[in-house]
Order: sequence, then structure tokens, then C-alpha cells
Amino acid sequence: MTDDPAGQKGPTEVVETEEGELVERLSGGTATLLLIWLIGVGGLSTLVAAWLFIWIATGERLGAGALFSGFGFYTSLAGAAGPCVLWLTGRAQGHSLAWFALTAVKIVLVMVAVILAIVLLSVVVMVGLIPGPGVLAAVALMVLMAIVLSLIWAVATWGADRWIARARVQTS
Repeated sequence: MTDDPAGQKGPTEVVETEEGELVERLSGGTATLLLIWLIGVGGLSTLVAAWLFIWIATGERLGAGALFSGFGFYTSLAGAAGPCVLWLTGRAQGHSLAWFALTAVKIVLVMVAVILAIVLLSVVVMVGLIPGPGVLAAVALMVLMAIVLSLIWAVATWGADRWIARARVQTS
């Protein structure tokens, strides 16, 4: 919690817009802490999920070289987007954990659909083949793991939202 220029302590601050309207926004410290939390939870959980998916689907365990390479970086970056989008969707609206969970599932299913479309188009264009029926098991596994991952994101985002709401009430 930080101090704003008016001496108010708390996770939020009141600022004036260009139109002269007063709006409440997260203080700099709270926003930074929230962003680190959401990116950390999203990036790390997605990296673990990708590691598990590859291990289950192929039997191969990724080493530190793969996890700290471009694969790991871009996987973490994509995963970090999930909780951040979820926060922007439901922030400070007093939504329940069930709402966050359902919204997280919707977000992650869109992310999986985009990934699958890119992979399918890549295989069709580069190899000239349509993937076989064995791919359906991998897709089902990916969807199942993504739903579990989304629930982790939902709990982390809902927890951050509740923490900020409690801190606002306590400093008011």
C-alpha cells in the first residue's frame, strides 16, 4: 500500500481525468504488485502445464534447456496473458469465485482454439497432411489440462481482487 500525494493510504488512489472527473484507480505499488502476481502465476502455471502435457503426450521430459529457451519464454508469455485478461474482465466488480472460474474457462478455451488452429494450419500448409485420429486424444488432453489451468488462474485472480477490495474497505 502506498501514499498518494493527498496523503491517502491504500491500494487505490483518486485521480482527475482530462475532463475533470475524479476516478479511482490502483496505486502504482498495488498495480505493480498485481501485475507481478498475475504474470508469475500465469507464466509459471502454463510452463508447468506445458511440461506435463509433453510428458504425458510423448513420454519425453523437457529439460532445463527447453524450459529456459524460446519455447519456455513464449509459453510463459502466452500463459501470463490469461490471468491478466481475466483481471481486466472482472476487476473490482465484486464477482464470485464461480464467475471468475467460468470466465477463466472461457478465456482458456479461446486460447486453446487459437493454438489448435495455428498448429492445424501449420501442419496442413507445411507438411500437406491432415492430422490423424490420434490427435483427438492430444486435443482432449490439452483441453482438460487447460481447464484445470484456468481454475488456478481463477483462484489467483479472485484472491487478488478480494485482497484489493478488503484493503480498500480497511483504509476507507
